[in-house]
Amino acid sequence: MRKLSQLALSLTLLATQVNVPQVNFGNVAAADQASAQTADVYEVKLNTTSAAPITIVGQPQPNYDAQVLDPLHAAQAAEAAQAAALAAARRRRVVVHSAPVLVAVSGSHADWMASAGIAASDFGCVDYIVDHESGWVWTKYNYAGSGAYGLGQALPASKMAPFGGDYMTDPITQLKWANAYAVGRYGSWAGAYAHWLAHHSW
Repeated sequence: MRKLSQLALSLTLLATQVNVPQVNFGNVAAADQASAQTADVYEVKLNTTSAAPITIVGQPQPNYDAQVLDPLHAAQAAEAAQAAALAAARRRRVVVHSAPVLVAVSGSHADWMASAGIAASDFGCVDYIVDHESGWVWTKYNYAGSGAYGLGQALPASKMAPFGGDYMTDPITQLKWANAYAVGRYGSWAGAYAHWLAHHSW
């Protein structure tokens, strides 16, 4: 009410300065009560000798909490959530590679080949290729920088996964993959051996 009363007083003084013969503010108390219900929008009409009325409409004061603080807090919360999501994504991308554990495998190379289902007639070809690929070290990795792994130097090592979940540590599982690879790609171990002699790879 103080604001409206001050406004009315100022307009009265203004009216006396410009010789406006009639200034009608109506019921100030009633206007104050109405303004409280219209979010501090004040409307004052000056009745002058002009045919058209002069209307002065005051702008409402901004709601600081609703217009400034609430959007600011929402933006800060969104930024914090985004930062937390990025941090979680970075943590998920960190993969720790541990060296495969050597397991004791009994028997000779011939026993391993037989356990892998390789025919005895192919043992010579298998022995030559595996000896030149890995030296019968079933955890040999990244030979000549290729990233290949195991007795037959599978690239990537996960090619051997269908033959057993222990493909990183079990030479017999690796030989099962090598047998399927030799027969599937070259038709036989003899074909794989001939290719190796010609190209020094298989």
